[in-house]
Formats: sequence, structure tokens, C-alpha cells
Amino acid sequence: MKKKSLIIGCLIAASIGFGINIPSYAGFQEHYTLAQQYFFNARYSSAIDEFKKALMINFMDNSARIGLINSYIARGTYIANYEHNYRAAADDFRSAIFYLKYYVDRDVAMNSFNSISSTTSSLHYCEKQYGANTSQEGHYKLAEELDNAGNVSAAMYEYEQIVNNDKYRKVALLRIASLMKKINNLLKSAEYYKMATEYDPNDVAIKMRYANVLDKMGNSEGASKQYNYVLSHAENTSEILYDLERIYQKKLAVSPDNAELLADMGAIKQRQGKYEEAQNFYKQSLTKPARDSKTSLNTQINIGTLYQAQGNYDKAIEIYKNILTLYPNNYNTNLYLAQCYEAKSDTKKLALEQYKKLQQLKPDNAEEHTSKISELTRESMTLDDIYNYVRSYQNPDKSFIDELYSGAIEKHNQKDYDTAIKYYSLVQKVEPTREGIYENLALCYAQKKNYAKAHEILTEGQTKYPDNANIAKLLKEIKTDIDSQTLEQAYNAYNSQDYNKAIELYNSLPQTTDTLLGLAGAYQGLKQEDKALEYYKQAFEKSPENSDIAYSIGALYANASDYNEARKYFQKSSQLNPNNLNAKEALLDMNDVLSQNSVVDASKLIEEQKYDEALTLLNNAITYNSKNADAYYYIGSIYDAQNKPLKAIENYKKSIENNDKQDVIYYLMAIDYENLNSPKTALVYYKKFLEVYQADDEYSQYVKARIPEIEEELKSGNK
Repeated sequence: MKKKSLIIGCLIAASIGFGINIPSYAGFQEHYTLAQQYFFNARYSSAIDEFKKALMINFMDNSARIGLINSYIARGTYIANYEHNYRAAADDFRSAIFYLKYYVDRDVAMNSFNSISSTTSSLHYCEKQYGANTSQEGHYKLAEELDNAGNVSAAMYEYEQIVNNDKYRKVALLRIASLMKKINNLLKSAEYYKMATEYDPNDVAIKMRYANVLDKMGNSEGASKQYNYVLSHAENTSEILYDLERIYQKKLAVSPDNAELLADMGAIKQRQGKYEEAQNFYKQSLTKPARDSKTSLNTQINIGTLYQAQGNYDKAIEIYKNILTLYPNNYNTNLYLAQCYEAKSDTKKLALEQYKKLQQLKPDNAEEHTSKISELTRESMTLDDIYNYVRSYQNPDKSFIDELYSGAIEKHNQKDYDTAIKYYSLVQKVEPTREGIYENLALCYAQKKNYAKAHEILTEGQTKYPDNANIAKLLKEIKTDIDSQTLEQAYNAYNSQDYNKAIELYNSLPQTTDTLLGLAGAYQGLKQEDKALEYYKQAFEKSPENSDIAYSIGALYANASDYNEARKYFQKSSQLNPNNLNAKEALLDMNDVLSQNSVVDASKLIEEQKYDEALTLLNNAITYNSKNADAYYYIGSIYDAQNKPLKAIENYKKSIENNDKQDVIYYLMAIDYENLNSPKTALVYYKKFLEVYQADDEYSQYVKARIPEIEEELKSGNK
């Protein structure tokens, strides 16, 4: 078999070393220094994690960037050469190239040309080994796969490979921009969002994202430009209005008498539904002498729309008529006047005439108001009349179905869900192919919190229209709502100690860490600790970094008197979270229990004179608890039995160090010292024995008799 070539990992010279000037950022130095240590100890994965954390704090730091690059190259080289996992190695080389070439500006990247070239060669070698699909479609699929897996840098490299392909350009630009923001490289994120807006200038969602990045960078002027475009081309959202309000507040703080700014702020407040504040800003704008005629006209129109939005149509009509006295052909004023007439029950004919006038003002767009004019001709019919008409005829006129559907949407928007459901249901029956009918009907039920019915309707819609992406998306969202509702019910059942009900509900949900913990807790409540342990372990498999779960598993093992397993999980818990005091205390308790159990088992072996086996257990006891006085005592007793007084004394002393209340040990040590022909030392321990020994028995009587004998022997010089 032909031997495969080795990859040579070409690190950037002198990029990770001492003497580099690192800027002072909170936490940066800690992560950077730790990353260096990991790198030099060949712990590349840990180095990568720490360098990433450093770059999140200061994304412009070149030393951290190069350190991260070298860590990826080193790990990829090792994986390829020694583990032959070419796919994993390829991902590391992709990440390295991303930080070399795309993370920085082009001129900076050119300084690393040789490294880019060599790393690219390594990547191509790995791709060849595992048969990578290097077509444009292959790059796109791999980019999505890496993106979904959270491998951000490797994903961005793959998106870069298709960014100039018209089919994938927009999605690639957006994903790169989003992921750049995720890793805190706001400059590059803004650059890619800018390219995306240039590619599709009409996509307001892109402009919104671009504005958010600019705002985060402190570029208020650029952000304001984007927000204003979004505000004028898309439906209002609270987020957009909040951002615009903040921007204009800053401008007004600098120019409080600017009529245009005051009018714009009034428009923002009006869009937020804060009509009183809006009116106040409009009035301030009209009092400023520096305002121009256009600003004045727009402000007056806005005041009219303000009253219109509040339903004060008579006041709005009065304002619009005053404006039309000076500007009779102003299209927007005529349109708003038509809308006000239409909104009033007694001015439908005036509304009809006003819409006809709008057609004359813009004859090229005459069809724009045709449907409205048609509707007004049927305005005498109420929605219920239209409902009864549609229900009564086998093939009702489509315009009436359209009217009923519009009425359903109107009732839906008014949160009159029951009426909306009534209208939607009939539309679905007579025209099941109408776009959006299944989604809107399901949404109505969902907003009534009848998620089961919503799910049923969407399932029916998906059966009929399996390719409908909107139905599939909403079905997924409704399923999430159902799961959320079920999770809350399970939680309430658990808190009510209805554990069987909680188990039933948790089992109906997808298995996540939370649901598995819920099952474990419920079984624990039922005193079924074996089942609880099973689910705690499954939860720990999903969240292996969770210290609390490891502690709970250890506690169950401890309750079952399986102290070895309990100790293992308490140790894991302490390692995962050194601040988990419960785990630390439990680990100490397990060590004490295991140590003392070993002593008890050893004492039985000593009685059977199985000294070697006993010594093994006693050494284990000391391993668990180095301060176990009983363990040292029994070791000493074994050595006494084996006529090894020096070793016996050594262990007796350790026992005394950890528990000085053991009177018998002083006696045993005295005997050992006599056997070693050391009467002076024996005399000391005999006396110590009498100091602490309280009983008057054969031992104390022997010692009391023996002490004067030793003293006499020492005095006579025999010893």
C-alpha cells in the first residue's frame, strides 16, 4: 500500500511568543496568556477556545488572531497526520484561512500570502483524501452544514467560495455579515451588509440589519439613513421606531428648534401610537419660524392623519379640507380625505366621489382605486350580509369572497378572533386554494391559545399543499407553542406533586435537557430513584458541562449506598464548577465514607490474619482520606503482628497526629520501643498512656508497675 504524504503545518513565524505588546482590555490578557500556555503544551483545542475569547474582547488584536490561526493549523496538521481524520482537519484549515484572508482587510491579508498558500494546499490535500464536493453547490451545502453545527469560521470560508456566484451571492453575503457580527468583527459585518444592500437595494430586512450594525458601531448618521428608508418602505415595528426615536432625540438635543426634526419626531410618536406626544411635536414644529413650506404642509397633513388614526374623522376632514383650499391637487391629502369619508357610516357617497377624483389625479394609476370604488358600491351590505350571501350560493361571486376574506382579516387584526374564525372558515370551505387561508385560520386559533385546533388545520393544509413553505414554517412554530404550553402544564403538575401527570406530559415532549430533568424530578418525587437516575444520566449526556446534574446523579448513588459511583459524579461536578460548594462537601463526605469502609473491611481481614489484603485496603483508605487515624492505627497493628516495630511506630505516630485521643496507641508504641531496646522512649509513652487512659484495668496496672522498673533499670545503668 502506498504511504500517504504528511501535511507540513506552516505556522506564522514569531506570531506567538513573548515580548508582544498586548493592549489592555478587561479579561483579554487572561485569555491570551492562557491560550499561549495551551498552545505551547500542544493543547490546541483549548488554545483555540481561549484565543477566540480574546478576539471577542478585542477583535482587532493581531497577536490573538495569529495565535488562533496557528492553533487551527497545528491541530489540523496533527489530526491529518496522526488521526487521518481529513474532514476534521480540513475544517481547521478552512478556519485558519478565514482568519488569514477574510477576517482582515486585503492589504493585511497580503502580508500572509505564503501562509495562505501553504494552508490552502493542506486544505486541498485533505479535501482530495475524503472526496470533497468542490462544486459551487457543494461549497454551499457544506457552508450550511458548518453554519448549523456552529463552526462559524469554517462556514464563513465556505460562504466566501460562493460569494461571487449570482445564485448564492445574497445568502452568502448575509450569512457572512451575520456571522462576522456574531464574532464581534463589526467592521467586516458592516462591509458585507453594505455589499448585500447594493446587491438587493429593495430588501428592507437587509437594510435593517445593516442599520443595527452601524448603530452598534456608533455610526448614527449612516444608521439613520438606513432606518429612514426602512420606515418608509416597510410596515412599522417597535424596534425600528425605538431606534429612530433614539436617533432623533440625539439630534434634537443638539438642535431643539429644528422644525423638520420636530415634525419627524412627531411622525415617529404617531407611528408608535403615542398620539398626544405626536401632536405636541407637530405643534412645536409649526411654531418655528425657520420651517419651510414643504415641512409645514407635511406637518399639517400629519396632524390630519393623527386625528384620523384616533378615529376623530370630523376633525381630520376639517384639516384636510383646509389644506386642499391651498393645495387642491395634493394627492395624499385627497387620499386621506377619501379614507375618512369611507370610515364614516354617513359619508360613503362622498368617499366614492373622492376615490374617483384620485383616479383623475393619477390617470395612469386609475386601476389602483378600482377595487375600492367597487367595494363602496356594495358598502350598504354588512359583513354578516356578505357572509350569508356567500354561504347561500353554491358559486358565489369572487368579489364577495374577497370582501369576506378582507373582513375576516380586519376582525383578526381587531382581535375579534371568534368572528374572524367564522369568516375564515367559510372562505376555506368555498375557496380552499386561497393563499394564506390555512395560516390565518390557524393563527386565529393559536391566538385564542387553542393550539391543538391550529395544529389540526395546518396539518390539513400541509396534506393538501405539501410544498407550501409558509404552512410548514407556521406548523413548526405552532408545534413549539404546543410544546411550550405542555412544558408549563408539566411544570405545574410537578409543583402540585401530581408526578404521574407530570411524567405523562414530559414524555409527550421532545427529549431536551429540561424535559429529561423534569422526568427525573418527577420519578424522584415518586421515590422511583432508579428511573430518576436513568433520566438524570440522559440529561447529563445532553449537557455534559452541567455541574448540578452531575451532583444530582451523585446524590442518588449516595442514597443507594453506591459510594464509588457517587464519588465519581461528585468529583465531576466539582471539576465542572469549582464553586459548587455542595459538590465539594459531598465529595469530602464520600471520601470519608469510602475511607472508613475500607478500614472496616481491613479490620475483618486482620482478624483473619490476611495482612497483605488488609494493607491494600488500608492504603486505599488513606488515598481517599489522608487524615484517617484509624487507617494508620490498623497499619501499625499489622506491622506489629509482622514484628516490624519501626514501621508500626511510624504509622502509630501518623494516627496520633490525626487523633491524639487514642490512648491505646501510646501503650502499643511503648511496647514497641521496649522491643527496640529504647527504654527511655518507652518510658515517655508509658507515662503518656497513663495521662490519657482512664480505666483501672490490667493495662494500667501493668504500666504502673512497669514504669518504676524501667526507671530503676535506667538508674542502675543496666539499660
